[in-house]
Amino acid sequence: MSINSYPIGHKFGPYQIILDDNTSKLFSKAIVNRNNENHSPFAIISISFGKLLTEVDLENGAIHLNQSVKWSKKFNNTETIYASPEIVSKTERKKNIFIKIKIEYHSISKIKLGESVSTILINMDGE
Repeated sequence: MSINSYPIGHKFGPYQIILDDNTSKLFSKAIVNRNNENHSPFAIISISFGKLLTEVDLENGAIHLNQSVKWSKKFNNTETIYASPEIVSKTERKKNIFIKIKIEYHSISKIKLGESVSTILINMDGE
């Protein structure tokens, strides 16, 4: 189902994120000079967004416009983290749809570690 067909307030997940050795090696190939002892919170954000994209379809021509991040607690790279995405807004302007997705990150003990907000642009001109 396309991301645009979900309503505001729709929640996905939660997704379990573990930076095990295999995941760390894959992320390190994409981001130079990183290993599982030196990953930033962006590893967690990237993996979480990737899991979301396995659950939804993006329309042709969809663009990831921006990313904001608030990380309030330091996490241990071997800690299991839970990511809970939610569609928080959808705005249409001149055949462009802007969808904001907020992902909250929690520890196994449900302590909030941080959140990120991504904006996706979908151009509906090509329909």
